[in-house]
Amino acid sequence: MINQQPALRSARQIASDVFERMVRKGDRVVDATLGTGQDCLRLCQLVGESGLVYGFDVQQDALRRTQERLDMHGVKDRAQLHLIGHERMADYVEQGIRLAAFNLGWLPGSDKQVTTKAETTLQALDSALNLLAPFGMLVVCIYPGHPEGAREERALLAWSARLSAQSYTVLWHQFVNGGPGAPSCLLVEKIK
Repeated sequence: MINQQPALRSARQIASDVFERMVRKGDRVVDATLGTGQDCLRLCQLVGESGLVYGFDVQQDALRRTQERLDMHGVKDRAQLHLIGHERMADYVEQGIRLAAFNLGWLPGSDKQVTTKAETTLQALDSALNLLAPFGMLVVCIYPGHPEGAREERALLAWSARLSAQSYTVLWHQFVNGGPGAPSCLLVEKIK
């Protein structure tokens, strides 16, 4: 039967496909921007009972929404949620994570002035790189359709272009015909 769904639907779909390919039972992973908890839930399902998801967000509402989602699906014991900025993840996460997911921007349905910032996101990405196991991956959904998001995208692309090709493989999925401000997905794999 032919697939009747588009394969290239969104940056989030690309990220989700990477989760499915990369994360295995027993892995430890990071959800650096909890938001509504959708990514955290999927990661909890993928790591299984023997794995762990470390989750971070600066908004109490994001933690509440994520906790409710995890409770509803019976996987809350697979996550450690922290009400703190993702730039502090190294204080809570042990070395050797399989994946770190970032879904940048603002919490859906909340104050759009509270958004991820280029400076703290870059700090968080540096921390996550140091925490990755060999062949682990960063998965970053970027939303440049607002001023801070555009600034964040420029900063992240400059940051990723400076990564050593001997240590990292970097791929940027961009919807070329999506117009200015189209979401994209940045993937960084640690190869050493």
